[in-house]
Amino acid sequence: MSIALGCARTETRASTSTSSREAPMRRSSARFRAKSRRRLRSLPDLDLDALLPPEIDGDLESLQREAGAVFGEDGYALRFGDVQEEISAIKTSAAVVDRSDWGLFRSAGSDALGALKAIASEGDVDDLGVAGEGMEITLVCTGERAQVYFQSEGFLVIVPPSAADAVADALESFPDQQTMELNDKCAFLTVLGPRIDEFLSKTGLVDVLSRDLCAHQVFGFANRPVIAARSSEHDVPAANLIVDESIAGEVWATISRTGVVPCGSEASDAILIDLGRRFE
Repeated sequence: MSIALGCARTETRASTSTSSREAPMRRSSARFRAKSRRRLRSLPDLDLDALLPPEIDGDLESLQREAGAVFGEDGYALRFGDVQEEISAIKTSAAVVDRSDWGLFRSAGSDALGALKAIASEGDVDDLGVAGEGMEITLVCTGERAQVYFQSEGFLVIVPPSAADAVADALESFPDQQTMELNDKCAFLTVLGPRIDEFLSKTGLVDVLSRDLCAHQVFGFANRPVIAARSSEHDVPAANLIVDESIAGEVWATISRTGVVPCGSEASDAILIDLGRRFE
C-alpha cells in the first residue's frame, strides 16, 4: 500500500480553549521531509454515499464549528457539549472523534525495522509484520501506547501528541529509511462505541471491525484514499480512519449525521488516561 501524502511536524495540543467562533487555524510546521509522490493502486469503494446524500459543503473545522465545537489553541476540537455526556456516548452508544492532533508517521526503507524498534519498548517488536496487519507498542519515550500498521515497504505509526516530537527525532536518526509526517495532509478520525455497527452497517467499515486488532485496508472515497483500521483503544469497538484532508469534512459530517455523536479530545483522552494508555 502506498499513499500520496505530504508531511509536517505535529504540535502538542494545548490545554486552553477558545469558543467555536474563535477557532484558530490548525498548526502545522513548514518542515517537509519526504517529497516523493506515489501512484495509488485501485481501491475498493468506501460506501459512505449509502448513508446520506454527499452534498456537504465546508472543511472539517468549519463543520465542527457549526456543530458547536470548542477548540484548543492548536485548532482541534476539545468538546462539543458536556464532556461526561460525550464519554457516555463513547462507552454506551456510538461516537466520532477528530484525533488529528495525534502524530501520524510513515517509515519505509531497509532500516524501517530498526526505526520501529527504536521507538518501541524492549521486546515489543521482533520483525515487520505482513502488510495489512498491525500491532500495538509501548513507546519508550513516554510509556504511552501507540498503534502500528504494517505496509509493504514499512509501517505507519500513530502516537499521542505528547510523544510526537520524540518519535519523529528517533525515526529520523535512522539513515536507511525515510520518515514522513502525514499530519499536514491528513486527518485522523476514530469512529467508536458498542453500537457503531448499527450506524455503519452499509459501509465497508463494518468489515474492518471483524478483523484482528490493528488490521487495516485502504478504501476509496471521492477518489481519495482512506485507511481504515480496527482499534479498541477506548475499550469499545472502533475504526481508526486516516483521511485525506480534502475530504475529511465530508467524511466526518456524513458519519456524524447518521446519529453518531461528535465528541472532542477531552472525552477521548479522559477514557485513554483512565485505561492507562495516555498520561496527563
